[in-house]
Amino acid sequence: MQAIRSGIRALRSSSSGSFLNVVSSSSISASAKVGIIGGARVYSQTAPAYSPNSLEKHEVTTRVLDLLRSIPFIDPSKVSATADFKKDLQLDMLDSVEVIMAAEEEFALDIPDNDAQKIATTAHLIDYVTGHPQAK
Repeated sequence: MQAIRSGIRALRSSSSGSFLNVVSSSSISASAKVGIIGGARVYSQTAPAYSPNSLEKHEVTTRVLDLLRSIPFIDPSKVSATADFKKDLQLDMLDSVEVIMAAEEEFALDIPDNDAQKIATTAHLIDYVTGHPQAK
């Protein structure tokens, strides 16, 4: 999986047509300052530091659902808080890796491969991000 993620990152850095250029104002926290540089989201240094209760589950749920709906290869009508990546959203392994990487960028965190392989539903992703101490 690490090789796939590295390959996707290399492709993203060489192309400007990445789906990550799509930024929904409803998916960005009002206190975070975000910009797009070279097709990737960049978080400003003035964004607030982590505090123990900085992300509530309902905020994470909204941002994850908005993120999934913004990805071109996912049917927005099938996105729900309990959707299975493979069964409901028809994501293959490569698509799932893209979703995990998009979530890493959205929440400014790193998801280790062994954890990423366990995330198979929207609910798993929401729970993982909600419980991650560095999620922004």
